[in-house]
This record gives sequence, C-alpha cells and structure tokens, in this order.
Amino acid sequence: MLNNVAIPTTLLAVFLLSTSTMVQATPLMGCAVKKQEINTQISYAKEYNNTYQLEGLQKALAEVNDNCTDESLKSKQLATIANKEKKVTERKQELMDVKENGKTNKINKKEKKLQEAIDELQDAKNTYSRYFK
Repeated sequence: MLNNVAIPTTLLAVFLLSTSTMVQATPLMGCAVKKQEINTQISYAKEYNNTYQLEGLQKALAEVNDNCTDESLKSKQLATIANKEKKVTERKQELMDVKENGKTNKINKKEKKLQEAIDELQDAKNTYSRYFK
C-alpha cells in the first residue's frame, strides 16, 4: 500500500523539480535583464552602505518598472548602435582627411578618437546582446 503512494508521489516530485528547472533555464531578456542588473547594483550599494548610490538605483529601478517595455528598450538600443556606427564612419573619414594632409600629430589624435568610437560601438553592441540574446 505504501508503495502505491510513494511511487506516484516520487514521480510527481521529480516532474515538478524538472519543470521548475526548465522555467529557470529560460534566459531573461530585455527589461527583465535591466531590472536584474539594477537589483544586483542595489545589493552592492546596500552591502557597502552607499546611500546616495542606493537612492539613485532605486529611482532607476522605479523608472524601469514604470516605463520599460522590451520593444522600447530594443528600439533605443538599436538607435544607439546606429548612432555609434555613424560616429565610427565620421571618425574614419576625419582620419582619412587628416592623412591626406600628412600632419602626424593630428593623425595620432584622429586615430585615438576613431578607436574610442569603435570601443563605444562595441560597448553598445555588447549591451544589446546582454538584453537580447
């Protein structure tokens, strides 16, 4: 009699554990990722008693909770990437123009600005990838 109850109960427990694992395995996307990142920073701010940072993070979290949608976040991130790509293109053109003039000190400055623009573009792409895997 005990076996008749134990086997189905065990199977049910295994099923429930496996389905809860499947739910957790679903990666977070969009605003959920942004909320998670802010909550992580809130934990750090609390841990180190950083009240000013905590206030700012709580305000940011409220803003995300009130206004963030996955569609708006995706649109904003894609616009940021497009803006950064445009900046890289402009910096490349500036560098080519300066190279035509042959001024070494300006070439170095333009190369540095181009690299900064490329880094900003990569950061924007990384942020997008973090939100929308």
